[in-house]
Amino acid sequence: MMNGMRGNLFVKALLLLAALGAARQAAAADQSLKFLVSIEQQSIVEPFPARVTLHLHNGGNGAVWLYRHARARLPVMRLADEDAAPLPTGGSILAVKLEPAGAGRATLAKPAQATVFESADIPKPKLVRVAAGEDYEENASIRLEPALTELQAPIWGAYRLTLTYKAEYSNGEEIQSAAKVGLWQGEVTANPLEVQLQAPQANGEITGTVDTSRRVPIRDAIVSLTDKQERLVDQTASDPEGRYDFSNLPPGLYWVTARRPGAAQKTSVFRHVRLTDSKASATQELVLVAEEAWLAKQMVHKPVLFRVNDSAGRPLDGVGLEVVYADGSVVDNVKGVTDQDGDAALELIPGRNFVSLKRRGCPTQDERADVAQGWGIAAFAFVFNCAKK
Repeated sequence: MMNGMRGNLFVKALLLLAALGAARQAAAADQSLKFLVSIEQQSIVEPFPARVTLHLHNGGNGAVWLYRHARARLPVMRLADEDAAPLPTGGSILAVKLEPAGAGRATLAKPAQATVFESADIPKPKLVRVAAGEDYEENASIRLEPALTELQAPIWGAYRLTLTYKAEYSNGEEIQSAAKVGLWQGEVTANPLEVQLQAPQANGEITGTVDTSRRVPIRDAIVSLTDKQERLVDQTASDPEGRYDFSNLPPGLYWVTARRPGAAQKTSVFRHVRLTDSKASATQELVLVAEEAWLAKQMVHKPVLFRVNDSAGRPLDGVGLEVVYADGSVVDNVKGVTDQDGDAALELIPGRNFVSLKRRGCPTQDERADVAQGWGIAAFAFVFNCAKK
């Protein structure tokens, strides 16, 4: 009896040590990613956004995979069957905090707001490998709205902008177990930035509606305003009547783009608008294709990690992967090659994908990868039964 109790205690101790080790590894992984932010211009005139560059440095000992691009929130794909199991989700998030600088500010009726813009076009998520000691950069545009006093007056002047980079996956443990890859998860906060918010200096306005071809208003369409260099200036969501509004704009050439939220196909439309001193306002109606025309054929390419090992469990580099997806109406063919860690990241259509593993001197080996619907990522591990001679 005592031997049994000791055995159980020994097993529990081993499990506790393993859990502590995993926690330490996770913490080390979190600390290995260093995060700095630089800003294009510290003085920002409303409605123009803060244009920042995220600088991520891998200070760890091994390569990590990062999800591009960081978003304000993780998207959720709608399910036709409400009782179905939830779809996997995940990715990178950019959390932003904006606060008036200094003490002694007037009592605020509304705190300052900072919002990360979505992509004007369909988001194209991708996994990026960052080797030990290497850097990765990506850009983001952030709307900054000043705090309001009790009299609803905007507080212009100095603010502090703080950004936190996060990554999380609902199936993260499953991916780590299946592919043994360095998928980075956690959060890290960058250096705070000092910015100056200035009151609008122009009064131009672009308004309009987002409708279907039958003049049915589309609510919550993502409407983006870009300048002639196609850089985001502002972004909003259409109201229940399909209306949108951009104000305080200086003269110039602008592009207005609308797309359905969560759209997986290119349903966006765009129009160009020129504001001048003599014509400071314009109206544009944006007509999107009917939802039923694209909803049944959502084809979002999803990042998928592959790990290829030999029969002894050693990573194999230089293995070619050719992946074919076909559903009778859509055919997709994607190719890649494993790196020195035996890893390859491809963007695949969710569903049944057929994978061919190829290496010089070895016969082709056929596998299958059933990629789940939903956002986030998927991962597969294969044993290639032919070592390179």
